[in-house]
Formats: sequence, structure tokens, C-alpha cells
Amino acid sequence: MSPTLQPGAAQSASDHAPTIATVSRRSFWGALVTRTLPDYTGPYTVGVADIEVPLQQPTTFGTFQHRKMKGKQAGLALETVLFTLFYPAEKDKDNQLKNKKEKTIWFPKLQQTVDGFLRMANIVPNRLYRFVPNPIAAATIYGTTFPAKQNATILKPPSPETSLCGEGKWPVIIFSHGVGTSRLMYSGICGELASRGFVVAAIEHRDGTGPSSSIYSADGKHKVLDFVNWKDLYWPDLAQQPTSDTHLRHVQLDLRVAEMRACLDVVRSINDGEFGPADACLSPPWDWERWRGVLGVREGQGPGEGEGEVIAMGHSLGGSTAVTLLSPHFRSTFSHCIVFDPALQRLDPWTSEIPVPFLSINSEEFAVGMDGDFERLGRLVKKVKVGEKSWVFNLPGGTHPSFSDIHLILPSLSFFVTLSTAT
Repeated sequence: MSPTLQPGAAQSASDHAPTIATVSRRSFWGALVTRTLPDYTGPYTVGVADIEVPLQQPTTFGTFQHRKMKGKQAGLALETVLFTLFYPAEKDKDNQLKNKKEKTIWFPKLQQTVDGFLRMANIVPNRLYRFVPNPIAAATIYGTTFPAKQNATILKPPSPETSLCGEGKWPVIIFSHGVGTSRLMYSGICGELASRGFVVAAIEHRDGTGPSSSIYSADGKHKVLDFVNWKDLYWPDLAQQPTSDTHLRHVQLDLRVAEMRACLDVVRSINDGEFGPADACLSPPWDWERWRGVLGVREGQGPGEGEGEVIAMGHSLGGSTAVTLLSPHFRSTFSHCIVFDPALQRLDPWTSEIPVPFLSINSEEFAVGMDGDFERLGRLVKKVKVGEKSWVFNLPGGTHPSFSDIHLILPSLSFFVTLSTAT
């Protein structure tokens, strides 16, 4: 029989649940003073590298046109795939990044990003509007770094006996970001996972959900894709124009899934030793042979015939993307699904079985609001295959943006700021 405490009775240490980890207590001012995000807590040094690869068969998603540019290119063109790899790296002698120059700049294109956020707020960037937000952004994030070493050498995986994969390889996660963010705005989650023995490919979605993204082609040409507001679009093939962003979000989900698949194809080719600088628009100066055969990216043979090894993960609309990858067409690739505040109204109703272990970690804001998504999550969890495990955790006091790096830059702000375009 479990012991009970009488009112006012003292509670001994043995009455408490065991301590799993000590919660980091960040300064009220976050990274404003230090100009660096918190160190990762895992045993491994973290390396980081950007890779952009042109697709052999570019694809256009959607038929919409911008109302101010009718007759111009329709839809969203998927021409390249860009992602950042976070991975366990070889240690320096003292396992420390000795100075700030060895760390990675969090927002390398500050002006472009600030202009993108202004457009998200339906403000056309000009000298007047830039006069206020630019100094504020510069004071808040300019020069901020995160504790990963650019283009570091990947660490040799542990033995099969101690490997998380069980095969002497690094397990792989494909991460999808939410609306109003970008791949580097989740460096806290992705870097922490890398410090604990995962290789994380964080995709930059070119679907108009980010504030701004630069796209480089194989011939060296460069263009910028800014945030796409559904209210600015005209759909010539629809008799009735959309009255919400749902139609656009469905198109963006289709593009995101294609990007996730393309990213995984590149990661597999790297692991197979079939990829090099000649195949990329942007790639690190690695010894590519070090990457041969070290990643757990095996694809399963289909339902009932062996599962894949890759983990699908995402936040908000990225969570919807991760769930979409569990549909019958893709399910043999993935071994697990992890989501944060998934925007499930974009998938409602979901009718397919979830064939893998499923974990959802949610903010309090998501659990008590977010347009009924928590109720949708309850219905989704019931679709998890019999015999597979599922977990749902809610974080008291958390807000929807708390899973991104925003709360690391200024923790006090994350309790008051909610991105209205987050789903």
C-alpha cells in the first residue's frame, strides 16, 4: 500500500520522484548579454553543416498566382533542397569551443530575415519601418551564436553494443520547422539531440512559411523566397476563392513531404558514398569518406516486413508534416514519430493507422486552446497500431513558440509572445 501524508506532515526526499535531470535556470535576459545560446548537455561535441542540392526533376506545387503579379509563375517551385546537419563531431583536445569564432552564427542574414518578419506582419519593408525593428533586432540577436562547430569532422560511431541503433551507426532524425520560423530557429533541440548521439537533418522549407529563404541553383544563380500570405493569392482554377489559409497549407504540406523525401535521399547517398561537392550547390569541405556507412538510414520492406530506421520529427506545421510521412505511401521508411504542438487541423480527419511508436510533447497553450488541436491529437493517438507505444506530455506554462530558440534568446518574452501564424 502506498504511503500517504497527513496534512502538514513533513515530506522526506524518498517521497519525491527521482531526479532525472536538473532543469537549467537561464538568466531573465537569456542570450542578450552572453550573445550565445546555452551549451548542449550531451557527451558529444556538436558539428553543423549546410547542404543544398539541386533536384533532377524540379516540381511545381499549387496553381496560385500573386494578385499583384497575375500571369507570372504560378505555385511554389521545388528546385533545390536545403538542410542543416547537426551531428556528433570529433572533440577538440579539451572538448570545448575555445572562442566565439569557433561557434556558429544563429542568424547569418539578419536584414533579409527582419524584412521577412515585417512582411509576415503585412508591413512592406522600407526605411521608415526598418528604422525601429532593425535596431531592436540587432540589439536582440545580432552576433548571437550557438555552440556547434561548423563543418567539423563527424565522430566515428560507437560499437554495436552501445549504439542507439544497435548496429554501430548514428540514428538519423529528419526535422521539419513550423510556420514563421526556419531550420536554424530550432538549433537548441537539434543540437541537443546531436550532443546525445543523433544526426539531425533540419530542413529549410521553401514553401513560403518561413520569413525569407535564399535559394541557390547549380549555375550559381540566386533568388529569395519570402513569406507567402494566403490573402495575397489568386487561384485561377478555383471557382470559389479560399476564405482561409487551409487550401494553401495543404499545398505547402505536399511540398514539405517532397522536401523531406528529397532530403532523406541525399542523406542516404551520403551514407552510401555516392555524394560529393559536385552534386551540390552548397556543401562542406569534408572528407566524405568519413560519412560512408555511419548513418542508420535503412529503409524497411513495407508493413509487416521490417521497419525503417529514420525518425520523423517536427513542430507545429512541421509536426503535421512528420505525421503525414506515416501515411501508407511512406511508412516503411520511419521507425518513430515525434511531434511538438502538431497543427492537426491541417490533417483533419486523419484515417490511417499510425504504424510506429508516437510521441507528442505539447505546450500548455496547445493543450488548452489552439483551435481544438489537442482534441484532434487524442483522436490521432487512438490510430496508433495495436502493440506500438504512444506518449503524450504537456508542459505547464509553455507557449507555442517555446520549442524554438525564441525562449533561449529572451526567456521572459516567450511567455507573452505567440506567433499568430504559427500553424
